Amino acid sequence: MLLFHKTTRQALEVALRPFRPSDAPHIIACLRDAYGDTYVKPYLYTEEGILHHEESGELCFSVAETPDGQIVGITAYAQSGGLFPGMSEIACQVVRREFNGYGLALPLALHAMGRAERLPLAGQYARALGCHLISQKTLKGMGFTACGFLLNVFNKERFTYRYQNGSYAKIPQSLAVKRQGAGHLGPVFLPEECAPLAEQSFRSLGVTWEQAPGGALSGPDEWAWESDAVHDTLFLRARTCGEAFPEHLAAALQAEAARKDGTVNLFLSLSRPGSAAAYEEARRLGFFPTGILPCTGDGTYLLLHHPLQVPVRLDGIPCIPEYEPFLDQIRRQL
Repeated sequence: MLLFHKTTRQALEVALRPFRPSDAPHIIACLRDAYGDTYVKPYLYTEEGILHHEESGELCFSVAETPDGQIVGITAYAQSGGLFPGMSEIACQVVRREFNGYGLALPLALHAMGRAERLPLAGQYARALGCHLISQKTLKGMGFTACGFLLNVFNKERFTYRYQNGSYAKIPQSLAVKRQGAGHLGPVFLPEECAPLAEQSFRSLGVTWEQAPGGALSGPDEWAWESDAVHDTLFLRARTCGEAFPEHLAAALQAEAARKDGTVNLFLSLSRPGSAAAYEEARRLGFFPTGILPCTGDGTYLLLHHPLQVPVRLDGIPCIPEYEPFLDQIRRQL
């Protein structure tokens, strides 16, 4: 593949290919070039960690290699989907600084996405670093749909990155989704205040749905979580909306509040009996909606955020136009 720099018109020849074991030290070098030693997946700073995740299929890299053997860019997809086993996640995209400006990010990400599309999954999602536009533009070019924000994710004092902008205390992530499976979501409980933006995302994804009735909390709870002790950030997934939902959610909030800069992002199922009651309980505890996550293979999820004691600052967050309505909705709730 031959690429040309957007200003100098200098040519760059690269080959896009899947990971080889000998690439491991070059992946570490790419991550250090972008993030120093602060990247949020610390196991990727060792060759053993990279090889383990590649061999297990948990994280599969695509690389851009020059004819002289330099690895100048990387992107990966996570087969497990992290919190959502029915999806793959596009992640770890880095183009080395000296090779910026060639438009390498999009073809490299498309290479990784094309490999993920061969998997029997419902969709793909990406959580893009919310301090620049590059990833948002790349994901749009890949056919992803803007679906909202995860607020207050990375403590900017503990995270090295290239772009200094925004007044936020913790860096947000923008969420994007691409449908891969069936085009019908089934019954979805959409709170009235969330319906316009959710329906816009559904139309962009080309999916249909029907409004689910409200219901009481019933049965057992089922939760999954990702906790980042470095950035004091908790991601919760409430797959079911059981009788103990209020108690469990309040306990998670209390535990996170013990951290100096603790914040919580909640993925709440909208496809289960009791979703309506669970939404009201989350709102009562101080959560507010920030986006929507359909096409998970396990129903549709609403994104909600609780900042605890961390301020929510939206001024200066760079975003492409497709994300502006989500920011406007968040501002109305603050």
